[in-house]
Amino acid sequence: MPARFLLAAAFAVAAGGAAAQEAARLDPDWPCVQRKVPTLTPAAIWTGPAIEEAGDWRDDEEVRELVNLLSQRRVPQDEAEATIESFAEGLPAEERSARLTLLFAGLFDTMNAERSEIIEGIERYARHQKALVETIREQKETVEVSPVGTGSEAEQQLFWNLRIFEERRQSLPYICEVPRLVEQRLFALGRAIGTVVSE
Repeated sequence: MPARFLLAAAFAVAAGGAAAQEAARLDPDWPCVQRKVPTLTPAAIWTGPAIEEAGDWRDDEEVRELVNLLSQRRVPQDEAEATIESFAEGLPAEERSARLTLLFAGLFDTMNAERSEIIEGIERYARHQKALVETIREQKETVEVSPVGTGSEAEQQLFWNLRIFEERRQSLPYICEVPRLVEQRLFALGRAIGTVVSE
């Protein structure tokens, strides 16, 4: 690849690309345009009985198994809601509210923790990108003083780092959507449980 192209691309990535992301950043390690909300609160999702008074959902084997199943995003939403309805229908009336509250408590704990881990992963991703930009800048300076068109090892390293940076940059919008997807599923499951609690 011609050195002049490498220099132009390096300048665009190391200067313009980083600056564009910086404009949307409220947190130095948060690269997403979506506002960062590190953790959720039950009150924002749940209008049923207080989950703090429900007990430990892990002590209920059936609830624990349902939490493990329903918290998986690969389980279709309609299937998850049908499973909740089936579970509720099989409960004695005197147990319904308490055990459904336990189910929501388990889903909240599990999915909120998953969402927080994803956010931490995105922050690590952003730090790696920032470190890569610094590496690109250093390699760019090395290539600038090298003879044009030599195909040196420095040019090759710069080329591959630019490629890695660009691939990561292109995947960022999809990665940034994942916390929102977990949040949306939790809201939908909480709504489904709340519906059968009140029946």
